[in-house]
Amino acid sequence: MKRFTSRLRHLLRTSALRLALRYALLQVLLLAVALTALFWVVNRYVNQQISTSLATELAALKSLPAATLATRVAALAEAPGPARGARHYLLLDATNTRQAGDVLAWPAWLPSDGTQRQGELIIIEQDDDAHGDRTSPHDDHEATPLPAVGTTLASGGRLLIAQEPGAAEDLREVALIAAAVVLLLAASLSLTLGLALGWQWLHRIERVNQTAGKIAAGDLTQRMRGDGRGDEFDLLATHLNAMLERIERAVAGMRDVSDNVAHDLRRPLSRLKTRIEVVLHQPRDAATYQRALADTLTDADELMRTFDALLSIARLEAGSETVAREPVDLATLARDMADLYAEEADDSGRTFTLDLADGVATPGSRTLLAQALVNLLDNAFKYSAPGVALGISLHQDASHARLAVIDHGAGIATADFAKMTERFARADSARSQPGSGLGLALVKAIAHAHQGELTLRDTPGGGLTAELVLPLAAMPG
Repeated sequence: MKRFTSRLRHLLRTSALRLALRYALLQVLLLAVALTALFWVVNRYVNQQISTSLATELAALKSLPAATLATRVAALAEAPGPARGARHYLLLDATNTRQAGDVLAWPAWLPSDGTQRQGELIIIEQDDDAHGDRTSPHDDHEATPLPAVGTTLASGGRLLIAQEPGAAEDLREVALIAAAVVLLLAASLSLTLGLALGWQWLHRIERVNQTAGKIAAGDLTQRMRGDGRGDEFDLLATHLNAMLERIERAVAGMRDVSDNVAHDLRRPLSRLKTRIEVVLHQPRDAATYQRALADTLTDADELMRTFDALLSIARLEAGSETVAREPVDLATLARDMADLYAEEADDSGRTFTLDLADGVATPGSRTLLAQALVNLLDNAFKYSAPGVALGISLHQDASHARLAVIDHGAGIATADFAKMTERFARADSARSQPGSGLGLALVKAIAHAHQGELTLRDTPGGGLTAELVLPLAAMPG
């Protein structure tokens, strides 16, 4: 009960309920205006019908002869009728003496020109006695507001007809009651709908809040649950889950980077520290100091390259480094990079081949793509034996450009393909080689920044093929 009361108080503060109340108020106002207009039209129609009916009867009675008129008016006034909706009459002669009818006197507010007016009339009640029906005035007559019409007769007398407004009053009462019921039902329905929607939205928002609380507490594996309705809550859950997955990957990547940095950078830092301690332990000659400083500079350069690679990867993965979207001619890029390595290939006795399809371009940054290709070529030259053939290939399919660096060396185990593109990952055969294990990770980050992929596969006949799969673009010019 306490939880229900708390949720009810919370519900009363929700935007859904406030919106429902505003909608209910607007609906009630619109219905009130519509029902008022309808009531006015109906009331006007009824009054017009009464006016027409009175005018018609007045004309019919006015056409009767004077002798017949008095008898007819007396009969109409004394005839029994329904308690409501009856008519009242008054016939005066030329001297304003009442000849017949149940109206006590001609009212001052009613002209005798056939125009309908409404005002108070004094009606004479009918009393029954043992001798029959007769009409007699009472001393305490009550004035009743009635619509009436009067005319002047040819004899100089006047004739009045008044209508009991019972039917119009009944219609007005029915219309008012119907309007009140409709307004009450509309307001109740809107309020009920608002409460139901507010309760439902509150339940879903509470579920989001609970999940958000767990995430804030550090559990990044939590995800927003949708109801499968495809509404705005499900859309919000989809976007939040995508954001959470990216945050979880980023946090996991940071954790891995921290662990790997602590592990992989410990060795060069320890080597630096040990070398400096040894040199400072006792006086040395100038040549020893010079060699120690040169080795220290080499290790510092390696550390700087490692940190630069880590920074580039972090910027690319976070999207903070803007990637240009200019078309890059990949064949020209590959030839330029091959020229840089041609001399090294000759010195190591390698066959360095190019298989490039012209007219293949991708949207992106030429600088970043050149860095990716250089990293792949560095790995190929560094981790394959002298004399091993290398090559660059460029082809395209229906929607992608495929730029690959191919070596025919020992290759790596297929099970290690996925691991080799992670930070600080190195194959067992490369542990003795200098490097930080960030080359392929940086290439992967550059590929993703260009909406592409880095794939590793075995080269037919032995070796490793590292391929950049990039989207196509129209050639510049």
